[in-house]
Amino acid sequence: MNPRTARGSARVEAQAKLNLLLRVREREPTGYHQIVTLFQRIALADTVTVRTTVNGRALDVRGADAGPVEKNLAWRAALAFTAAAGWPGTFAIEIEKRIPVGGGLGGGSADAAAVLRALCAIAPEAPGQETLNRIALELGADVPYLLSELPLALGAGRGERLTALEPLAVRDVVLVVPPFGVSSTDAFGWLDASARAVVHAPPILPSPLDWTIAAAHAANDLETVVFAHHPELAALRNQMELSGAVIARMSGSGSTIFGVYEAASADDASRRQGRLAGLGLRVIETVTVDRVARVEQL
Repeated sequence: MNPRTARGSARVEAQAKLNLLLRVREREPTGYHQIVTLFQRIALADTVTVRTTVNGRALDVRGADAGPVEKNLAWRAALAFTAAAGWPGTFAIEIEKRIPVGGGLGGGSADAAAVLRALCAIAPEAPGQETLNRIALELGADVPYLLSELPLALGAGRGERLTALEPLAVRDVVLVVPPFGVSSTDAFGWLDASARAVVHAPPILPSPLDWTIAAAHAANDLETVVFAHHPELAALRNQMELSGAVIARMSGSGSTIFGVYEAASADDASRRQGRLAGLGLRVIETVTVDRVARVEQL
């Protein structure tokens, strides 16, 4: 990128993701697993604002418990960008959280990717794409996808080898959020310890995809072991199927259960809402998206 005058601030809607497909393959000597996954972005998003014309360095998270600052992925993303670019010396990150924490929707990863995108947009000279991709993967397996401008992509390796796919038609999505999260470390550990662990060959997906084909391939290899520890999640997925979802799955390592729905009449939508509201859990209604939110320079 050519040098330019730095701007002071930028804002990004950090969109969450679903894993329409998640197949677990070989375990690397490092302990990480190879996967094949079908990433789909949804409209549910955290709002991430980065300001560089400030004193010192700060992180302000509203709407959820962010935990220790030094472990926050958005904070770590800013530090990694600064180390690579030699800029900015100061920054303030503000995050308005809407994506459930620890739910398998990539909230922390989306925030980290948003910080990288925001800093790229306002930097006098941003790191190259190879450096950004390396930073993203070091932060987490979902970050390279969420750093990209792909609404739909097939991810391989740890999820960082991305193949762009034509966006699917926008569909309604319902998320049922249990009062607990499931860490990816636990989920993959349970899979490794399970006699039922199976290494799957990568799926062959036709192009272009439609929702009928996506539904036929929808799977999550972590569901069996996570459901064994949290059987209530299996019951939630069954309820989602009974409510008319064309795809009902756990996203990532959980704990969020999502349903994708075809267009419904007002009566159908009302019955669906009533059935899911009766679960007594947090229910979020959103949609899939066919484009990635742009960075807004302030």
